[in-house]
Parts: sequence; C-alpha cells; structure tokens
Amino acid sequence: MSKQIVSTYKRGEIWWYSFTTPNKQRIRKSAKTTNQQEAKELAALEYNSYWRNEKLGDVSFHTWQEAVLLWLNEKPERKENRNMLYGLRWLDQYLGKTKLIDINKYLIDEIKKTKQISGVKNRTVNAVLQQIRVVLKCAYEHGLLDKIPPIKLLKEPTRRIRWLTEYEEKRLMVELPEHLKPIVNFALNTGLRMSNITNLKWSQVDINRRQAWIHADESKTNQAIGIPLNQAALTIIREQQGHHREYVFTYQGNRIKNAGAKGWRKAVYRAGLGDFHFHDLRHTWATRHIMAGTPLYVLQELGGWSKADTVRKYAHLSTQFLQQHAERIVTSGTDLTQNKS
Repeated sequence: MSKQIVSTYKRGEIWWYSFTTPNKQRIRKSAKTTNQQEAKELAALEYNSYWRNEKLGDVSFHTWQEAVLLWLNEKPERKENRNMLYGLRWLDQYLGKTKLIDINKYLIDEIKKTKQISGVKNRTVNAVLQQIRVVLKCAYEHGLLDKIPPIKLLKEPTRRIRWLTEYEEKRLMVELPEHLKPIVNFALNTGLRMSNITNLKWSQVDINRRQAWIHADESKTNQAIGIPLNQAALTIIREQQGHHREYVFTYQGNRIKNAGAKGWRKAVYRAGLGDFHFHDLRHTWATRHIMAGTPLYVLQELGGWSKADTVRKYAHLSTQFLQQHAERIVTSGTDLTQNKS
C-alpha cells in the first residue's frame, strides 16, 4: 500500500495512522501500539475494509482471524493475557478463517455444546461466548460486519465473593516477593484492576492533588476513571519515585506486565489462601468500603463501574451497615409515639 494512501506517525511512544477513504472521509486513529509494523497492518486492514464497503458494498470477505487481530490491536495489553490468548487459540480451531458473515447462531451453539461436552463449568463456557461476542462487536464497530448474531449465555450459580480478612492480608504480605508488595497494597487501597496498576504511568498521577486517573481506552467500561488517593496509596506512589521515568510500578528497571504470575501464585499458596485471585483484591477493597459505611453510589463512582447492579452484590456483606439504616424506621416510629402522648 503506498504512502500516499496510508501514513503512520508517532505521538509520544504510540503510533497513529491516517488515510482518506474513497468517499473522501478523513480517518485519524491511534493504533494503540509502540510497534510501527503493527500500526501499518492495522491501518491497511481498516483502509481495505472502507474500500471494499464503499466501492463494492461488500463485507463478506472478512474473516474471524482478521477480527481477532483488530480486537487485539485495540488494546496492546490484551496480547499479554495468557488465559485470553489460550481461549482465542482454542476458538481458532473452530472459527479460524471462517468468514464473519458465516458466524451465526447455529455455529455459535455448536461451539457452546462442544465446550459443554468437555465437562467444564457454565462459567467457563460463558467466558468463551463472551470472547466471541466482544470480537464480533469490534468487527461490527469497524464496519467488518453488518450485524452481530444473538449469543445466549448459560445460567451461572451466584458466585461467592472472595475477600481477605485482615489476618489473611498479613499472611499474604509476609509471603509476597518484595516487588509485588507495593502493587498489592496499592490494589487494596484503590480497588484498581491489575492491568490499570501495572500500566500506570507517572503522567497519570498528580501527587499534589492526591489523584490518579485511568484513560478511557485503558478502562474496562471505556470511560475515564478518576482515582482519589488515600494516604496509604499516596505513600506507596511516593516510594516508587525515581525507579523508572515512565511507569510507576517496575521490577529491576522493567514494567511488571503480570502481577498475578508465578510469584503471586506461590505467595497465595504459602499463605494458605486457596483459590484467591489477584482480582479478589478488588472485591476486598469494595467489601471493606461497604463495611465502613461507604454508600453504594459512591462506591460505584470510586470503582468505575458503569452499572449499579455490579455494585449491589456487595451490599449484603455488612449487616452492621444495613442495621444502621434499619434503625431509622424504629427511631422515627418511636418519635411519633412520643409526640402523640
């Protein structure tokens, strides 16, 4: 593809691309990668999509593998998630070079049945279906697909929320490698997801205003999140100063890509915490907020959740918090009785 059609350029460390579609629409986008070749491939894929759609009115040639590449390039950190990549490789044997227009409800149901027959839990099957859904949604948003086929998830039992007691937290901290302790402590004080912590840059932190922020393209809900830093979180941030010029949390001069890897798993095992996962630190943070009396709507803002239903699952964990509100009715009734006498 000639340089006159598609151009790539840098903004900071990230590559961007631009081109004009056959219908004279100017497209400028971040490739969200530090690799120029990946940016060129993404730009070529998108330009070809516009050309086919506008010149030929044709979206029938796009394949599942093209859509996966497009989805992975949207957020480079996705390529570092081993579980996600394993799931995509598993799907590739069934979808691979299948044209997107041929991925329908019946094909998806066959994949669902195949996964169920393997004996895994409904939650695992749903994870596969969700993966198909997000890739197809990405393809739809980029004009590679006219519509997304219906994908019905299986029912799942209500999952027990796993969170740390103070005693368990102390045991975990004793067993953690030194380079993971500030990350875990920061997670417990901010509720941030692992990728948001490991990708946190100094440009996203304002120590004087005691706040950090997550950009929209880095958040799960695709919305920017403001993070107020309590004193503990602020202290952790200050302790990282001078270690790396770009990233806040590093190890031996390099960014920590996966805080939930072998070092984490071994520490959890030695601490006797069973199936405790890194994401359960977020559950711990939310649970402690509820138990401290933080209103649900405030917790929703602090945690960056887009839906209130996601936050309500924590409400039942604090009988003391609920009791405080229940007593208001009793007090009101008592006052009314006293006023009548």
